[in-house]
Amino acid sequence: YSVKNMHIHSAMTQPNQDQENGIGSQHSNLYLRLQQSATIRANIQNISQLLNTGLTPEALDICVKLLEAGVHPQALAEVVTQIRREMAVIEADGQ
Repeated sequence: YSVKNMHIHSAMTQPNQDQENGIGSQHSNLYLRLQQSATIRANIQNISQLLNTGLTPEALDICVKLLEAGVHPQALAEVVTQIRREMAVIEADGQ
């Protein structure tokens, strides 16, 4: 975990705190640039594939947006798991 990664992680996880503390828009601007970066989105998709999440790029993008909006990661994971279970039942009934 390099210093550069720590800075990026910090910028990605603290924009709202920076704004609330009146620190300024420097971190917010960095955060927005990171979020708009196609490279970062591609890396998130690659990690998703390595972890065998089974999420399509569109579904993964929706999950990322939900996380950015403040949805708790564990709650999101539980919802995705439940949807998969329900889809398996529906598909089994259809065969």
